[in-house]
Amino acid sequence: MAAARRGAPGRATWTFVLINAVFVMGGAAIAAWSLLPVFESWRYVLTVGVAIVAGAAIAVACERMRRGPGLALVLALLVYVGGGALLAIPGALGGPEAWQDAAVDLVRGPVLGWKDLVTLPLPLGEYRATLVPVFALFLTATLLATWAAVRARRAWGLGAVVLAGLLVAGVAIGPAVRADALTDGLAGTYVTREFAVGLALFFLVLSWFGWRAAHTRHRAIAIAQEGAEARLVRRPHVRVLGGVAAVLAIIVVATAAATVVSGPIAAQTPRDVARTAIDPRLTLAESVSPLASYRSYFEDDAYDAVLFSVTPSEGSPEHVRLASLAHFDGETFSASAGPDEAPVRFQRVPSTIAPEPGTTTVRADVTVGAGGGIWVPLLGPLGSVDFHGPRQAQLIDGFYYLADGATGVMGAEGGIVAGDSYTVEGHVPVEPGVLADLGASPGAATIDTELIPPSLSDWVTLQNVTRDGAGLHELLTRLRERGYLSHALDAGETAANWEGDLPGYAFASSAAGHSYDRIDRLFASLIEREEAVATNPGASLVAAVGDDEQFAAAAALVAAELGFPSRVVVGVRLAQTDESGWTVPPCDGGECRGRNLAAWVEVQGSDGTWVQADVSPQYEAPLSPELSQQTDPEYPSALDPERAEPIVPPSSQRGMTDEDPSLDEDADGQAGWILTAVRIGGIGLLVLLVLCGPFLLVVAWKAARRSRRRKGAPADVVHGGWDEYVDTAVEAGMEPMPLATRAEMAAAYGSGHGSRIATVTDRATFSGGGTSAAEAEEFWALIDADRAAWLAQRGWWARLRMRVSLRSVWHSVATPAPKPEARRRSDRPQWRAEHTARTGSRRSTGRSRRRRPDRRRRT
Repeated sequence: MAAARRGAPGRATWTFVLINAVFVMGGAAIAAWSLLPVFESWRYVLTVGVAIVAGAAIAVACERMRRGPGLALVLALLVYVGGGALLAIPGALGGPEAWQDAAVDLVRGPVLGWKDLVTLPLPLGEYRATLVPVFALFLTATLLATWAAVRARRAWGLGAVVLAGLLVAGVAIGPAVRADALTDGLAGTYVTREFAVGLALFFLVLSWFGWRAAHTRHRAIAIAQEGAEARLVRRPHVRVLGGVAAVLAIIVVATAAATVVSGPIAAQTPRDVARTAIDPRLTLAESVSPLASYRSYFEDDAYDAVLFSVTPSEGSPEHVRLASLAHFDGETFSASAGPDEAPVRFQRVPSTIAPEPGTTTVRADVTVGAGGGIWVPLLGPLGSVDFHGPRQAQLIDGFYYLADGATGVMGAEGGIVAGDSYTVEGHVPVEPGVLADLGASPGAATIDTELIPPSLSDWVTLQNVTRDGAGLHELLTRLRERGYLSHALDAGETAANWEGDLPGYAFASSAAGHSYDRIDRLFASLIEREEAVATNPGASLVAAVGDDEQFAAAAALVAAELGFPSRVVVGVRLAQTDESGWTVPPCDGGECRGRNLAAWVEVQGSDGTWVQADVSPQYEAPLSPELSQQTDPEYPSALDPERAEPIVPPSSQRGMTDEDPSLDEDADGQAGWILTAVRIGGIGLLVLLVLCGPFLLVVAWKAARRSRRRKGAPADVVHGGWDEYVDTAVEAGMEPMPLATRAEMAAAYGSGHGSRIATVTDRATFSGGGTSAAEAEEFWALIDADRAAWLAQRGWWARLRMRVSLRSVWHSVATPAPKPEARRRSDRPQWRAEHTARTGSRRSTGRSRRRRPDRRRRT
């Protein structure tokens, strides 16, 4: 009757099932707390709450109805589709098209939706279908954890493993910055919200395990007491409470100690999560910097090509930005950080980005022409972007934005291509600042001082200006006035298109590039010219030749020399912003062509405001003849004109010297070939040693063991030989026989000299007559003969395995103790069985027998 009241054997009660489900739901709720900063919306709380309750309810219902995982899967799919459409996807009920899009998001969300979670800036709010993968995660995890808790009898602890994994997933896709400390400075502790979440889950799982242990104990006691006349005595409540208090005290002390120790470490350790380890699918590192390819847009083929067209619809934007290049490595300015710098994180963009104070909104429609690629033209700090056309979904999914540089890139295949269009909204300053108003230098340049050429520093010192915004403005003005515009290295047979657009222009050669060496030579020419005209104040100081590529890089380095953060921006102008008129012309009618591509510099003041400045050099005052023409040095020649021979100056004999470099090149080639061969041989030998080293060590160790066993007294040599015989047999693939006699082992192994080897070993062990050295030597000869016979019976691969086998070592170290059944061997000799039957004696098993008391003895 008692069993009937408690339920059928093996069937859990309602109380047991519901308590386990509550524990699981509590753990899932704690894990959901860790993801709250990712969304910060009530929709997230409602969606995750439904997923947790539904997952636990499905597992409980299937357990009560005694149904298998098939029904659970069907119910989970129904909840996922219904809950996902109603809660996880905003606007899914807006119509047939919205339903169709929601269906696609429900299918792709659990697989591809994680990319949105780790690439979009936080908080996500209710952006698109970002809640779909979270809804699927918590529904599945809660269902599995509750299923294991109420259905598994021994593996119910897997439910706690699922909850721990759920918390790990929440932390992994959570924010990259730790939340503010809940307690800071209290006894040196540093407890953040994430730490509190982990601690809460730990105590909940610990409580769950304690309750399960108590439940199992009470159930076992109840089963044991059924039908028994005696009842177990319950322990006093005071002792129970004392034990619980002691356990809790130990846990609290251990947790407090761990918090004090790990707090300072957590405060100083960077937080590495998925959004810091997973970069968007971009090719910034492999793509060519737009500043490095600047010259290509002034070639005749690209000069008149329409890169993109811009049609303003709100406000009057003055610039269109392609790329913001803040990192200089000595070779080029780029948007990607160097190995020793903080990584640049381009992120997905939600629907809108709030404007900063002091900005106004501008909006325009952009249509891409011949200027496709990964760089997306923007109007400034981004407000929103809305892509159009047949590739809309790909473009939305592939657009990434760098807020620090107001730069957008396209990760879709091929980047943006001709025909792509979008509407972009930007936030530009109401009153743009100027360099002269920046004030004192903040002394926080973003470019390493080691990458600033010494000629640049010397030129800045020669100018004798203040190290503030006004001084920087004066330096850039002098740099532009003393420079000269040129977009080519060589003049063609006919003037290039860009030359024809510059009235009265005189061509000057200019090399491309903006590396450390290129900028160093530019400022060296300025210093040389300034020293040459020191005695003639009216002479021209124009000496540096280049275009926006060189002068934008030079201006950024000059700002860094004064301690200002700086960066180079590549883009186009929609309106003329240069009073001098030296910059490239703005886009005509919104059509931006190759001729309109420009570069400028942006400098940041102490208040964090970025101010832009034009850097294009002038083209009205040409270079002085003595600097633009190279003359040959004077060399003495013969007085007789008929016998005179022209001497070519060494400076013009480029690539020619008095020494023949062929010999050196041959020597270098031979030396390089030898070094390469030695390197390849060394690497091959090292690989061979790594692969074969362990096997060679085994062979060497066996040889040393065999040599050690052959030394000593003759009797010890014989016993060592027997050990070597047994080890060789085991390594040959035979089973060890720890309970057999030597004769039995020799008969089982079946070697040619096994019987003789066993007999000699038994005589050396039991006869007491001693063994001579000659007998020991002959004994080892028999062992070597049997070993050679075993090797000869096997193939090449089997012989190799036998030589490097360690089977004898494992069997000698880890041979299990004989079972009781093994003590009564069925294959023992007949004489031993007859002796046992006749005398009734048995081999001693090492166990002491209890002696019966003599009943005849009386006290």
